Amino acid sequence: MQEAEAKRLRDLLSPTRLADYELRCLGDSVAALRLHCWNTEISEAFYGPLQYLEISIRVAMTRELSVMFGRPDWWSHPRAVLTYGARQRISEATQQMQRTGLPADPQSIAEELSFGFYVSLLGRGNNYDQRFWRPGLYRAFSGYRGPRRELHRKVDYLRVFRNKIAHHGPIHHRHLIADHEAILQCLGFIDVGLAAMVERHSRVHEVLARRP
Repeated sequence: MQEAEAKRLRDLLSPTRLADYELRCLGDSVAALRLHCWNTEISEAFYGPLQYLEISIRVAMTRELSVMFGRPDWWSHPRAVLTYGARQRISEATQQMQRTGLPADPQSIAEELSFGFYVSLLGRGNNYDQRFWRPGLYRAFSGYRGPRRELHRKVDYLRVFRNKIAHHGPIHHRHLIADHEAILQCLGFIDVGLAAMVERHSRVHEVLARRP
């Protein structure tokens, strides 16, 4: 690719967006565009591991919360005292299901709730340590040994990483091997077999090996 063509494409993709890439490539527009394309490729490679993490966390936590409160709509139980923000998210998920004409059953609502919602249940919340974690939510992470707050820190770190990718942000400058290992570690907290499967099929190392 010629410099003139790279600059034309840069204008289409937003000079502001490409500015960081050009800075790292010492003003070389061709190299910057190549790095941008690689950033897209490595983001795609992380999509699979992050997808498995998000789904497995939702399923494991929903399972344990439903057992704890004896109902699939565990959030409706009087003892499940959620924060205002969490209640709003459940209300919005319910309304979204109704708007699309789908039945707002507990399973559908649970699947509609964001990754951030589930991560928040591992935070301090309305005394979530005593309301959720100690009574049984810890069982969703059978391979984890440690305090709730440390698990929340690890998973919330990956939530931020996941959102960075979802919003097409740059991740090329990160310690991506450590990010990949963090995903596998958290998957292992849920099930070591699942973590092994995700690692076996992950393309992250393959794409990292051809970084421009």
